[in-house]
Amino acid sequence: VKVNHLEGKVVGLYFSASWCGPCQRFTPKLVNAYEELSQRGDFEVVFVSADEDQEEFDKYFSKMPWLAIPFSDSDIRSSLDQIFEVSGIPHLVILDGNGQLLTDDAAMMIRDYGAEAYPFSAERLQELKVEEETARNNQSLKSILVHSTRDFLVCNDGRK
Repeated sequence: VKVNHLEGKVVGLYFSASWCGPCQRFTPKLVNAYEELSQRGDFEVVFVSADEDQEEFDKYFSKMPWLAIPFSDSDIRSSLDQIFEVSGIPHLVILDGNGQLLTDDAAMMIRDYGAEAYPFSAERLQELKVEEETARNNQSLKSILVHSTRDFLVCNDGRK
């Protein structure tokens, strides 16, 4: 896939590795958000691996529905680590359609808000925090215990 395929899209650079426990737990959350957002056509993720060998990279990358920097291109992977000052993984950097940094802490946003955090800007994060505070100030038992797909609780014998 040519890089120009990404032009005009919001792009997440996902720094991760198969040997990283927190990455193993975060990747499915990112996959869920990606599957929802990729339908819009203006969002893409690029995996930047910290794996130690091609086999581990291939196995881990096979679980991801997005693009990746080739494992063989260690110079670019190292360069991206330095440019974005990656000190730990998982790490998710979001770039706007022109390649400018929107946020370097999108992993937290995905973990806390999923696809709702899109486009992962500081403004969107602030909106989400205001929505949370409003919901907290106006909460009821129904608002905190009921979900759009379930309006009941269960007993330990299975009754609703």
